[in-house]
Amino acid sequence: MAIGDEVTNKLSKDDSHAQLTQQLHDYFERAGADVELDSNFQQRYLLDFTVTRFQDIHAHVNLGVHVTDSVDDMERQRKFLQAARRGIVLKSIYIELVDTSLNSGGLLVAFGACLSFLFDRRYSQVKSTGIRIKEDCSFNFFDIEENIERLERMSFDEDLEIGEGLHGRVIAYFTDKGFGFIQTDEERKFFFHIANVVDDELRARLPAYVPGEVIPVEFQYGGNDGKKYPKAINVSLPEDLPTNGR
Repeated sequence: MAIGDEVTNKLSKDDSHAQLTQQLHDYFERAGADVELDSNFQQRYLLDFTVTRFQDIHAHVNLGVHVTDSVDDMERQRKFLQAARRGIVLKSIYIELVDTSLNSGGLLVAFGACLSFLFDRRYSQVKSTGIRIKEDCSFNFFDIEENIERLERMSFDEDLEIGEGLHGRVIAYFTDKGFGFIQTDEERKFFFHIANVVDDELRARLPAYVPGEVIPVEFQYGGNDGKKYPKAINVSLPEDLPTNGR
């Protein structure tokens, strides 16, 4: 793809996002909501606008909204989640709104979802959430952190081959259950079972594992099998590690 095409595509995406944001912003205002736009918030925290009040509703409102027509955009969701954790607003919602749903009530569904997230007691303790609105205006709420983990698991299969060698460190091991977790320098987390440990020294060391202890290891990627974390196999201490493990 030529550089000019990349720029054109980026501008097209930016324009599409701006139009979608403006449509939802205007819908909120027509419905009697007080809405604040802040370009700094939008750029730094991925909050397209903030809802501060609803007409005839006296409850305190501080809802940050991000809307996109991109589905399962992992980097965008990561940025949104990081901002949500910083507590810039009291509650924040990430809305995936398919373009084709706009003419069939997608904006109304998005508006109703925001009201539900704000005032339904089931979400009273939830600080951030995602909602996906489909072409037929059916929708579902989703946990953004869990969705990011799902997308990461899917990317493992694209980035790694079964049996590919990796380096990491044991960050947790549960002696009574015989399993633990390994984390790489890229902060990818892998599940392993004692049965996947092929190093006699490491097998002898793990039962005495102390929470907080970090043990460097080598392992191979064993797939994810649809589980929450991908699997580590053939786990061993690094060959260049001193005999005493220190």
